[in-house]
Amino acid sequence: MASHSTFRPYGEPLGVRLVDSLQSAGLDLFSSADAHGEAGQLGLSRGHVSKLLHQLTEARRLTRVKRGLYAINDAVTRSPRVHPFAIGTSLVTPSAISHWSALQHWGLTEQVPGAVTLSSPRRTFLPTGQVEATHGLRARVVAETRYQVVSIVESRFFAVTDVWMDERSRVSVLDRERALLDAFQHFHVFGSLSVGLGILDDHLHDLDVDRLVHHAIRLDIGAVAKRLGWALERLQVPERALKPLLTHPVKGDTPLEPGRPARGHHDRRWQVIENLATR
Repeated sequence: MASHSTFRPYGEPLGVRLVDSLQSAGLDLFSSADAHGEAGQLGLSRGHVSKLLHQLTEARRLTRVKRGLYAINDAVTRSPRVHPFAIGTSLVTPSAISHWSALQHWGLTEQVPGAVTLSSPRRTFLPTGQVEATHGLRARVVAETRYQVVSIVESRFFAVTDVWMDERSRVSVLDRERALLDAFQHFHVFGSLSVGLGILDDHLHDLDVDRLVHHAIRLDIGAVAKRLGWALERLQVPERALKPLLTHPVKGDTPLEPGRPARGHHDRRWQVIENLATR
């Protein structure tokens, strides 16, 4: 106990100096290498850095995001200062905010996501740590926030834009049209096609339809192209914009709702089975 009590007055000021230096450098999210660099400028030996990082984490001045990566906590709330999206995209590289999280960011849904969702072409598990699974998706929990990563093939990882979430956090987010397309294919995330249809009904005027169609063709999933074309035609989108979707090849008729029995009207024009749930 004696050695512990004598160490804290010595260690804590050094840790505070290190945190202040990192904050001043704009490093609310930082690596061990960043900490070593700042420690060197402060005249602190490399031998102290690992011990200080551990002590600061135990004192909740820092949150350990993954091995070698830390977030500075707010001095009052003891929660990370950095935006949750920045933490999410740091868990797996490359990655971008997607699905519910992207749709909410762009104002296309008012639903509050239960997790920050990312897409990544990297076939990997989330970093070891507190991991849980919901609806088949593994989630990493960092500072009481859940993060889910959806793996996609590299050719479908496109339309990524960098967005400033605040004055210190710049993150990669799928653009609104690319994010919406996932509501026409990833039903294990969204539950049903009703999410995508509802967004089109409410926000068609907020979307660039030509870009949406272009993204759908580039995605190169026939079922997505046909579902989207069917939905856009219902909203009286001009034929000119729909033509690339109409001519996109697909084998056989695809159900609008893959999770429901493939029974219903067969729309020969769009090669879809209208098997939506009746209200």
